[in-house]
Amino acid sequence: MTSPVTNQHLTAAPGGAQQNPHWVQMLEINARAQADAEVLNRRYVQSPKQTQGLNYDDRLHVRLGCGKTKAYELLNAYTNGQQGGLRHQRIGNKYIVTEQAVREWFGDFGMQASSSKAA
Repeated sequence: MTSPVTNQHLTAAPGGAQQNPHWVQMLEINARAQADAEVLNRRYVQSPKQTQGLNYDDRLHVRLGCGKTKAYELLNAYTNGQQGGLRHQRIGNKYIVTEQAVREWFGDFGMQASSSKAA
């Protein structure tokens, strides 16, 4: 019984390291895209305690790097239609803020922080 013949060529990059096959590069790109999507789907709440079971700290003031009082000021500024407020949804007595809203507020998306009530 003969083994199947494959037409593989070993190629080396400068420095003697073997180049990654295209499928390895595609797996790496896919893994990075999934990790980025996971981060963008995060949500934060204004709460003194971290939600158990998440692989990140979902407290808003921790994500913003400020105190709880400053976080409330940013949330209230948006509610009152003032400039510089942090876009959010209020559900019951909880403020829910998405990662995208935080990045807009920091200016990471190249978008202007919203001052209107539409979320």
